[in-house]
Amino acid sequence: MDRDQLIDLTRRALKLARDKTTDLAPSEHVVDARDYTSAERHERDKAMLITSPQLVGYVSELPEAGSYCTKTVMGRSILLTRTSDGSVHAFDNVCLHRQSQVASGCGTAKRFTCPYHAWTYDNTGRLVAVPGREGFPGIGLKSDGLTELPATEFAGFLWISLDRTATLDVAAHLGPLAAELDSWNIGRWSPLGEKVLDSPINWKLAVDTFSENYHFATVHRQTFATIARSNCTVFDAFGPHHRLIFPLNSILDLENVPEEQWDPFQNLVVIYALFPNIVLSVTIANGELFRIYPGDRPGRSITVHQNSTPLDLSDESVAAGAQAVFEYAHATVRDEDYRLVEGLQANLESGARDHLLFGRNEPGLQHRHISWAQALASPVVEIDASAEKIDETPR
Repeated sequence: MDRDQLIDLTRRALKLARDKTTDLAPSEHVVDARDYTSAERHERDKAMLITSPQLVGYVSELPEAGSYCTKTVMGRSILLTRTSDGSVHAFDNVCLHRQSQVASGCGTAKRFTCPYHAWTYDNTGRLVAVPGREGFPGIGLKSDGLTELPATEFAGFLWISLDRTATLDVAAHLGPLAAELDSWNIGRWSPLGEKVLDSPINWKLAVDTFSENYHFATVHRQTFATIARSNCTVFDAFGPHHRLIFPLNSILDLENVPEEQWDPFQNLVVIYALFPNIVLSVTIANGELFRIYPGDRPGRSITVHQNSTPLDLSDESVAAGAQAVFEYAHATVRDEDYRLVEGLQANLESGARDHLLFGRNEPGLQHRHISWAQALASPVVEIDASAEKIDETPR
């Protein structure tokens, strides 16, 4: 994102903060409570994710030829590799023999040997060694191999499709957001690892917590609310995706500062909601990634939380500080957001009320659910971004 755009977004955020208001949706929005509890909707949600491009990590996790990394996506173990020509490949991390995982963690390797019976594969997925080959006359070396999935790197991130027959067109998926995401460079920053939350909440409830800051003053009174304003958001839709700007409490200090002296990143956080299940958070020193998946039932979800930083991690004190910030953010989501919405999930499952109400001051929340509903109604996601105009009149 260039400085002119950042300055424009900062102007918008400053005006909202000054006027003590937020971008507003045209009207309130009602969502059926069964969207979070229905087994039928749960299966449709899973199908929607399987047929959508999946952002699974940072390109910095495969920094050079010979690097590899394993990921769990929708319960499937995936092996990602970067081969000698620099290209990215993805495979089901499943041995052809007895379905053991052939790799774990991340690192550098040209070959992967199954820990069960030592069947071995190269980093292009080809089977290159089988002990006791006479027992497997139907298996061909170099002609058989791991099941490959569509994979690419784009806008600084690693992408796959869980549908091995799909055409993976991330540029079309992201549309006008592609260049903006790439410009941040966060996918090329140093990765800080992964933390996983296995939570008794529907995956959409997990996503909902990142879709508005209306709750900051109450849920995060002693944490995020000490840093960022509550119920104050700049909202822009990009088809099925959207961007939120959360102004920091310091933004009003810009009132008497000439724009040419503004440092926007000292005064705001940028949040991206990428359809259907990805949240990105960009700050001056962190590029957070939340990959949120349905679990094995409507009332369970898996959140994989990652973070990257532009800081020099070769300095031990800097590295320790970056990890401390990561842990702080993770603990806040775990202990404040997710713990609270466990109660929401219980209420939804009780059937006490048949709907949820999203306010005009929650345009990101509304947009997420409208995007999902449109996708489920059609095999192709086609959302008219012009229909997502926001009323910025102060209330």
